[in-house]
Amino acid sequence: MKKISLSFAAILAASTMSFAQINKAFKINYAITYAVDPSEEAQAAPVSVYEAYVNNDKIKVISASGDGEESIFLIKKNEEQSIILYPGLAKYVVKENALSPHAIKFVPNQTKMIAGYPCKLAQVEIPISEDNDENSTLSIWYSDKLPATYWEGFDLFKKIPGAVLQLTTPLGMDMIAQNIADSQLDDKDFIVPEDYEQVASIYEDEEDSEESNQIAENLYLFEDAATNLLGVQDGEEKTIVPAQYLYIAPFVGDLSIVQYKNEKYGGINMAGKPIIPFQYDYLGYDDHLGQLVFGLNEKYGVMDKSGKILISANYDMISFINGGYAVFQQKNKYGILNQAGKIIVPATYSYISENNSTHFISIENDRYNLTEIKTNKIVAPDYDLISVTEEPNLFLASKDGKYGYLDGQGKVAIPFIYSGATSFSDGVASVSLADSDDVILINTKGERVEIDAAAEATDTI
Repeated sequence: MKKISLSFAAILAASTMSFAQINKAFKINYAITYAVDPSEEAQAAPVSVYEAYVNNDKIKVISASGDGEESIFLIKKNEEQSIILYPGLAKYVVKENALSPHAIKFVPNQTKMIAGYPCKLAQVEIPISEDNDENSTLSIWYSDKLPATYWEGFDLFKKIPGAVLQLTTPLGMDMIAQNIADSQLDDKDFIVPEDYEQVASIYEDEEDSEESNQIAENLYLFEDAATNLLGVQDGEEKTIVPAQYLYIAPFVGDLSIVQYKNEKYGGINMAGKPIIPFQYDYLGYDDHLGQLVFGLNEKYGVMDKSGKILISANYDMISFINGGYAVFQQKNKYGILNQAGKIIVPATYSYISENNSTHFISIENDRYNLTEIKTNKIVAPDYDLISVTEEPNLFLASKDGKYGYLDGQGKVAIPFIYSGATSFSDGVASVSLADSDDVILINTKGERVEIDAAAEATDTI
């Protein structure tokens, strides 16, 4: 039995959690859009707000709203309670799964396509206020081809027989699914970390309320009462950024994505100085890669942190550049670009889920294929699941209910003998054998790793 050194994080993960199985799911990205006129269809810049993962049993929703605190909603559909995680605070709240009292009216013979899925119409009458007898009508477009998706604040969606893909309000502010893709849910995502503190609410007192507005160390959001615009002040309430923004995201590194009062997006540093001009319809930032995906006139491209354009906005959708390549979408088909913007793999695939520096994973009719980028040749077709790992030549895969690992030639590198498995991290992966629920660690050769010996190697950390 071979002994290797592991990171503290890998040992902790193996010793504190039971094995987690990966289950297929749908990933739905929701955004808020604004209409110029409430009677017109929303066409203003989208503001990404929720990233939902859903299947028939579970729901995980990551909130990207600008309240200064990321939250993660975890729902098991057969349980009466759900959990909200607040990673920035290391706290969590347990909520009773409420059912909205509002009646749903299903409208016959009304259909449209959203994000590639056929949708039906439902409507709900909501009182404008407690002091007003008048109602406001919400229009809900949903697809019964997708599992029901709901979370805290959207309990109404629990009554809808499918996933809501568009919520239209009379105020011209709508929530809509920007894209939908095949994905996965890992059971370990539904385990509350041991160091999290359970609280009744993160807004229990003034200090917690202040923390909820924190967007960086000693930087806090404030709202101008007259204009309802947002600015930034320090802990002594000195104004650092004037109240002139519709939206200010928490700082990631030294960059915050903001929406100016002209509804265009840009970026500011911690001194409030604009470092990305306010001219974009959409901005998404990856601090690890130092890249931004930007949108202009309903087309998307990639720039670096300094604002230098890496790939021009010529595509219906595009990913960050990973391993020298980016996935792009054109006319509902997907392909691969290199970092110079040259098309390496034409847009002929129904969906490309991810890539590394040598391969990409395409999904056709719910089947996963591993394909070489340079040759555009499928080397491993027709799997239940394939996913990249931190090891460039090892790919997690599943077939006929068993998990194993493929190499870059599509050959079996580690046999398909596991009832569940995770991607490699720090040279190890967690797996479980079919006749046991115990978690074991293996190295990249498929050899079992002794946790105790590895722990001794990290005593100096």
